[in-house]
Amino acid sequence: MRFNHSLKFSVIFVFLFVGWGSLMTKADEKLLSSEDPSTKTEDSTSSAPDTSDLLKRATEDFHQILAPLWHQAFPEKDFKTIREKAPLLQEKLLTLLKVKLPSYMEEDEEKLISYLSKRQEMAFYVSQVNLAAADTVDSSLATAFEQMHWAYEEMANILTVQIAELDSFHETLYFLWHRALPARDYEAIRKTAPVLKAEVDSLMKVSLPRGCSEMKDEFDRRKSALKDAVYQLAEACEKGSDEKIDYSSKVVHKRFEELNSLLR
Repeated sequence: MRFNHSLKFSVIFVFLFVGWGSLMTKADEKLLSSEDPSTKTEDSTSSAPDTSDLLKRATEDFHQILAPLWHQAFPEKDFKTIREKAPLLQEKLLTLLKVKLPSYMEEDEEKLISYLSKRQEMAFYVSQVNLAAADTVDSSLATAFEQMHWAYEEMANILTVQIAELDSFHETLYFLWHRALPARDYEAIRKTAPVLKAEVDSLMKVSLPRGCSEMKDEFDRRKSALKDAVYQLAEACEKGSDEKIDYSSKVVHKRFEELNSLLR
């Protein structure tokens, strides 16, 4: 696999930065102090500024680069665009790694350990994407990019409101959007539509968990918009043309993204 020295240095830097950052976070110091009382220090988080907005912004900045690649370039096998944007993904990753974690996360060791693990896994796959982007083998880049996306999703999910019914809907929609639709397999989409209807009906019964009351009205509105889109897709699958199915599938995906983004 061929790549220039500057790219090789950047990839190595990601590994070193992630490894060192994971070892030196305050959370890891807490874990060490729980095993060795002599390492304990006074808690100063009470006066520390809240950095949750910084973490959210850095995560969203990474997602803004990833989203069009995942939802447009990847399904269309536009690997040229993915190669062009790979260094930008690495740049946004490094910014994310520098953000001080908010106090609410430092106070939840289980959540913190899970987040750091998933973040490091995502960083590894970002480096793999950059390595593959420097070569000409599209299949290697596709594999690395898909793994990176899932690693990002797992990391981001730790920071989001978790709704099992929405996750189930997403799994079904994933098959439609990334498998059936790019292959123009309209028969598979027709078989998938009733499953999406059943899952969106279950989603309509879901209420937000405690602490999320401020977004209830918007959640209900976007949830209803998703249901309308799914029912229109189901109707298109029964009576419409392939072009109508194609259009309706894209609307469903857009409405899902709008709902899902509210919970991030």
